[in-house]
This record gives sequence, C-alpha cells and structure tokens, in this order.
Amino acid sequence: MKVKLIVFCFLILLLGANFYFFYSSPDIFTQSKIQLSALDGSTSYFGRLKLWQLLAQSNNWNEAATLESDLNQPQVKNYKSANQPDKLQQKITELNHKSPITADDYLEIARMQSILGLSSQAIDSIKKAHQLDPIRPDVDKLFYSLAK
Repeated sequence: MKVKLIVFCFLILLLGANFYFFYSSPDIFTQSKIQLSALDGSTSYFGRLKLWQLLAQSNNWNEAATLESDLNQPQVKNYKSANQPDKLQQKITELNHKSPITADDYLEIARMQSILGLSSQAIDSIKKAHQLDPIRPDVDKLFYSLAK
C-alpha cells in the first residue's frame, strides 16, 4: 500500500510538472494552437493565421491548406504568390523569358532564388544585375558583399 502511494504521488508530481512547463513556456507552434482553440474570435483568428504562417514557412503547404478556408483569402493569396516554391519558380521562369531584362528583374530573380535555397544561382543573378547597372548603389553594395 505504501509503495502504491509513493508511485501515485510521483505520477501526480510528474503530471503537474508537465502541465507547468507546457503552459509556462510553450514553443511557438503550441502557442499558436492554444490561441487557435481560444473562445475569443480575434484570438482564435490570430492563432489560426500564425499557425498557417508557421506551417507555410516550414514548407508544409499541404497542412497549411487545411487552415486557409477561415483566413482572409487575398492575404493568403499574396503570401502564397510571394513564398510558395512552385509559384516562385513560375515567376523566375517568366522573368527569365522577359525580353529586356533589367537589373531590377535580376534582383527579383535573386530574391526568389534565395528563398528557394538556390544560393549559387542567386549570386549569378546579382552578378548579372551588377553587369547591367554597375553604378547603382544597392546593386553595387550587394555585388561587393558577395566578394567577401
């Protein structure tokens, strides 16, 4: 009987410690899920938006799609067009086939390539932008920061 009481107290202590650490400093996904389940509408929306954004940033677009129906669709569409890999690749292709490619186009291509993790191609795009407009300060600064 005494052993059962000690084990029971230990389990209660362990359970209490889990709840304490879970609610005192949860990670960002857990915080978003807690806000998502809130009864307050604005807190729930903010939690859903934050969780959607975290899933999208971790490139888990299928899971993020399950939360999209209750979000502001124009904002979701804008974020997807600026960050979703297939949309970025499509924009890169369109800009590469543009007839007079400008330094701004190459910088935009470099930005999208860096989001996609194509570092060497992004560097090449910055070099091309610098060849087209070598005296432009922002392009010049980017180009010479690559040399370091």
